[in-house]
Amino acid sequence: MRYLIAGRGDDQSRLEQLAAGAGVRDRVRFAGFVPTAELCAHYQLCDIFAMPSTGEGFGIVFLEAMACGKPVLAGDQDGSTEPLMDGQLGALVDPTDVPAIAAMLSDLLARRHPNRLLFDPAGLRGRVVGEFGFERFCARVRTALAAVLPAEFQSNA
Repeated sequence: MRYLIAGRGDDQSRLEQLAAGAGVRDRVRFAGFVPTAELCAHYQLCDIFAMPSTGEGFGIVFLEAMACGKPVLAGDQDGSTEPLMDGQLGALVDPTDVPAIAAMLSDLLARRHPNRLLFDPAGLRGRVVGEFGFERFCARVRTALAAVLPAEFQSNA
């Protein structure tokens, strides 16, 4: 089993030390910055996308992973709940509860999670695109603007 960490940031040295201290440094790969054109290929490498954070604002990365058909594990105490639609599209867990995170990862790897959509890549992708794709985004923007713009500025386009 391998653990891939992608992205850049100031936390890499701490994570490298953590992996070394836990005796798993040889199983952790730090990919660094991943260009947009390579994101889907990186998501395809994983069995599960896990980011149980405590300070995520929304989490586009969750949508990207689910659009690639990958089960997602996220924290239940921040903006991560919105892209996962409060657990309809992915697994939510208390990000401060390490045993709960481990148990959820185990359940996901063994395909024991009760939400079967997580293990249906085409179905998961379809649901994510339907809920968060460009057409849905445009509809939400139109609805938001209609609430604040006078009728003469609204268009049917």
